Amino acid sequence: MTIYNRVVSRVPTKQAVLALTFNIANGRKVPLSVLKLLKTEGITSTTFFVTGTWARSNPDIARKITNMGYEIASHGYLHENYSERSNAWIERDVTRAQRAIQSACGIKPMIIRTPSGDMNLRVIKKLLNMNQQIIHWGTDSLDWKIRNPSQIVSRVLKKAKSGDIILLHACDTWHQSLDALPSIIKGLRQKGFRFLSVSELRKYEE
Repeated sequence: MTIYNRVVSRVPTKQAVLALTFNIANGRKVPLSVLKLLKTEGITSTTFFVTGTWARSNPDIARKITNMGYEIASHGYLHENYSERSNAWIERDVTRAQRAIQSACGIKPMIIRTPSGDMNLRVIKKLLNMNQQIIHWGTDSLDWKIRNPSQIVSRVLKKAKSGDIILLHACDTWHQSLDALPSIIKGLRQKGFRFLSVSELRKYEE
């Protein structure tokens, strides 16, 4: 196994399971609306990757995520590209994010998705040396870029596979993510998929 294989983008499994994952770096309205929608849809397992700055500013929502039984993980503290920073800077950023998230909801995350998914071999080695589980994605919804919700839905439903980790966002800057979510959930269910958190999904690895 190469070191790049330790970055998890998809779990090899034949089971009809996948993980919807949400990055949060800003806002309150969309994150709360996503949580409400997940509850309405009966989604009991998912993973939220939140920045430390967001958790620090919105500890009530961070607590709500965990109180609803969802997995909370790190998306760094400042949301700056790690490959452009020194190892010492990365360690400070990861540690600050852990402390902010733990202060908000009582959980010290050992799972991280690097800001913007940015990483290189040096960054991967550094994070692994900090005992971080590095989670990327298999399907990028591009919901941060595509403004038309129906196009986001079509992209996800076309690309999603068993064991997939799907990248979505729950930020106020991209309301289209929220608008697309009901149809994404409906479409994936029609395909027979069950929704898990990243940690649960990894147990299905074959």
